[in-house]
Amino acid sequence: MFYDELREAVSYFKKEPEGVNAMCEIMKEFERKSKNEGRAQEREAIMRNLREEGMSYERIARITNQSLSKVKAFFKTQQPA
Repeated sequence: MFYDELREAVSYFKKEPEGVNAMCEIMKEFERKSKNEGRAQEREAIMRNLREEGMSYERIARITNQSLSKVKAFFKTQQPA
């Protein structure tokens, strides 16, 4: 039963114009989210490194172009190493 449903779904996404368009939109959204998550992880790593170097929250906020409240909230949620 599941294989028939899967086969129909795959056929729709591969062969039907509406299905192809839907899959393209899904993939574009996935790519956008992946890039944003990657940027956020990179920014967080930079903030951690700057803090380890003794930089103030205010300076980290300026360098990373984040609000001071976001920087403080980020460090408040971090687990001690």
